[in-house]
Amino acid sequence: MKLFTIPNYLTLLNLCCGVLSCVFIASSNGNVTSLTVTIVMVLMIISLVADFLDGMVARLMNIGSPIGKELDSLADCISFGMVPGLMLFAMLNNLASEFLFETETLKISAVSLFALLVPAFSALRLAKFNLDEDQSTYFKGLATPSNTLFIFSLFSIYYTNGKIIDSSVDMYILIAISILFSILLIIDLPLFAFKFKGLGWKENNYKYIFVLITIVLLGLFQISAIPFIILLYVIISIIFRKKITNELN
Repeated sequence: MKLFTIPNYLTLLNLCCGVLSCVFIASSNGNVTSLTVTIVMVLMIISLVADFLDGMVARLMNIGSPIGKELDSLADCISFGMVPGLMLFAMLNNLASEFLFETETLKISAVSLFALLVPAFSALRLAKFNLDEDQSTYFKGLATPSNTLFIFSLFSIYYTNGKIIDSSVDMYILIAISILFSILLIIDLPLFAFKFKGLGWKENNYKYIFVLITIVLLGLFQISAIPFIILLYVIISIIFRKKITNELN
């Protein structure tokens, strides 16, 4: 069994970028700067690109392997499970007024523990995905990279503006997101994947609608548009649920 292949190197690049993101977020001890946000964003983009390319390269080179599949899940658990969990942890800890544990260098609040749901449910989602044979043309539940993009956008907005909506409600919003998006990760809700059998409008109309609205939202609101784009993705998937599941036939 070959361990050192180009796809596996790409997967390990994904993993290393995830580990570096964790280091930058954790070492900030809640005092996240714009530079930290930028560095985490760059590392996240590299992880996303590497995660996209590893499977594609493996298929093109016809060197897919069980170890590559398992390695991909382990890398994703760090880059798209641990990283968004730490982002939520940092924000919730920053909003908390009381702490369960506190030293000169570390503070842990009770509300920040809700952030642990994200890495836990991300691991469950990835294990579930590896055993599910039906997710060839669509996803069951929200993919971990989409969940990471959503949480990163909130992380960026919070540390750029000092708030998401208002400091009086931000903590409750983040707790609700921790719970809701953890459920979305493992729920058996069909969500479309960007796999095109052709370029025709009829068979891909909902994908084209999503792409067009996404372009408009990004043009108008930049990174602040990402939460709305992810929610739009879920809503369109629900509306076209029957069509998405019929693509298997």
